[in-house]
Amino acid sequence: MPLEKLVRITTLIPRKKGLSKDAFYKHWTEVHAPLCTDFMLRHGVVEYRQYHTTDEAKALGEVMAKAAGRPMLEYDGMSDAYVKDFKTFEDAFRDPEYLQKIRPDELAFIDVENLQMTIGYDWLVVENGKKLMGRSTRE
Repeated sequence: MPLEKLVRITTLIPRKKGLSKDAFYKHWTEVHAPLCTDFMLRHGVVEYRQYHTTDEAKALGEVMAKAAGRPMLEYDGMSDAYVKDFKTFEDAFRDPEYLQKIRPDELAFIDVENLQMTIGYDWLVVENGKKLMGRSTRE
């Protein structure tokens, strides 16, 4: 089976001001994810991951970050969506379902004014404990 070059959309997500971290993670996993899963599949998302930057996880990296002189990001989470075609994904944000159901839910738990995104392609160097040099091996 030929390998595909997938577009990766990474979103750095701060929680809405006044919302506890526990409430943020609970809403993101138990409300938002189920709300948008079918929507994402209809709009060409091949893979979607949530990355929770809990206090416990951040504490693990603090010593390393200080030693390396690199600050820890202040986001509460990140999401990664992989798509075959960015235009299809982009069009999803004009879909009435997004505007009427998903966007209002995002506003309920995300500080959308301070959210940031980046878009690009994976270049795999090590995968499954093996050294390699190539584009995404997703099939």
